[in-house]
Amino acid sequence: MSSLNVFRYSALAAGIIYGAYHTETLKSIGAKKQEAFDFEQKQKLISEAKAEYKKLNPPKVSTTTEAINLDDPDFDFAKFVLGAVDKLAN
Repeated sequence: MSSLNVFRYSALAAGIIYGAYHTETLKSIGAKKQEAFDFEQKQKLISEAKAEYKKLNPPKVSTTTEAINLDDPDFDFAKFVLGAVDKLAN
């Protein structure tokens, strides 16, 4: 009868240990899924905010068009490049 009780208590202890391990595993999986869900929600909010910002603040379009004639002897290529760089910087 004594060996039967040892087996019972050993099985009980193993079950409790396995249950605790399994519970922690499920909790960590749930926490990871929740973290991924929260991240996706934040990304969705950010993309919606960007779209709304673009809608409220459309990019400025330059209406001036300059004709570039590379065959013109008075054409200053350095001035043209520096002007283009200045436009990009602003």
